[in-house]
Amino acid sequence: DMQDVFESPQRIGSNASSYGSVKVVGAARSLVSSVRNSDGSVREDAKEIQPEDGQRDYHGPARISPWWSVSFNVLAEIMGTGILSLPSTVAGLGYILGSLSILIFAFAVYYQGFLLQKVKNKYYKHVLSYGDIAFVLHGSIFETFVRYLLYANWYALLCYYILALTSALMSSFYLRAVCFYTWGLIAIAVLLPFAQLRTFHAMSYVSILSFLAILGAVGIIAASFITGENTEEDFVPPSIAVPSQSFLVGYTNIANIIFSFQGQSEFVEMMAEMKDPKQFPLALLVAQVIMLVMYLFTSLLSYTYGGQGVHGFVLYSLPENRLRTAAAMLIAFHIVVAYIVTGQPLTYKLHEFFSPKTLHAKGAKPALVHLGVTSGILILGYLVANLIPFFSDMQGVISAFAASFVVFAFPAYFYVQAARKANDWGEVPWYEKAYLGFIIFVVFPICFFVGLASSISAIASGW
Repeated sequence: DMQDVFESPQRIGSNASSYGSVKVVGAARSLVSSVRNSDGSVREDAKEIQPEDGQRDYHGPARISPWWSVSFNVLAEIMGTGILSLPSTVAGLGYILGSLSILIFAFAVYYQGFLLQKVKNKYYKHVLSYGDIAFVLHGSIFETFVRYLLYANWYALLCYYILALTSALMSSFYLRAVCFYTWGLIAIAVLLPFAQLRTFHAMSYVSILSFLAILGAVGIIAASFITGENTEEDFVPPSIAVPSQSFLVGYTNIANIIFSFQGQSEFVEMMAEMKDPKQFPLALLVAQVIMLVMYLFTSLLSYTYGGQGVHGFVLYSLPENRLRTAAAMLIAFHIVVAYIVTGQPLTYKLHEFFSPKTLHAKGAKPALVHLGVTSGILILGYLVANLIPFFSDMQGVISAFAASFVVFAFPAYFYVQAARKANDWGEVPWYEKAYLGFIIFVVFPICFFVGLASSISAIASGW
């Protein structure tokens, strides 16, 4: 019966529905919402404390992902094009402040992910997303705000990745007769088949290849700088001191570092598919250490050899030859994987909206529905990214607005409220309380208000 199916997710594949026999694809998500039943009503135990006990929640997805595959998914989602802009970011901050900023935010962002896993594993094992946590803590109004904030942020990132892939393809081939808009259409065609992957578990395999691709690209970039094969002609030596600049321009460099570590909005979904969600801190630690090493190596080496004039998209600092083509193609593949991992939750929700009965099924109809959803996202994303003036700056506004919540405010606030509801707040160490207060009342407001001011200033200066 249905209860047996929930208890043994591997048996899902023969559930009767108005569409016929439902065949689940890969690591299927729940047949119903994690906090609501199939008829839309709230499940009775939605707001109850439910610590992780090793047993799958009957509303949750199949637990089939080992911790190492989650590490690769985290790397694929977070370590996108940010690694290519960090050399110019360090150039804007100098050796010392640039390096310290990367180290500090690497630790802070890891701890934010650690707080999220405590919320899920210690208090609410049944939640599948930020939105679920928001509902459990404060009800539907807060849930709606959180969900739509994330949807806007995810879609802005997807549009950004379309532009980034277009630039990477243009860097690969020197066809001057092909315009930027045409390359954008080619980027859409490249993304579409990969976007048909529907679960994080399925994506973990291409995420491994994505990680190898970025390693190869960084190796080529490093070799080009070390051998002197770069395009920085008017060399200005790197400096320990912070270059003279306005406060808002300086903060833009800090914001770039924060952006390069952003990915917390999908951590809860990834934990939900893990065989053992309690291993998420290990998965995140491995990914974070790899990112930290890669970020520091790439940015410091490129800044050392490229100087103050190192390009904002470091690939453009390489000469137009086969090595640059190879590096650009590897970066392009990495961007493709970052796109599909980032877009998975949004694609899932849209598929659920248009055809809930085929959400977890396989066959011609479910595949066509998913193809339609992913095609629509790509086409609209192409139009938004290319037709709206100053879209890249508008994306900065959205990211500044959303990242301050996603990276800093929500994880800390969720943990504080969950501990209070469980009457555990008194057991939280004083130093952790101090950290939480610092994040909520100092870091979050600065990132929110200064980030918005910096992005809006960039738009104004472009008019």
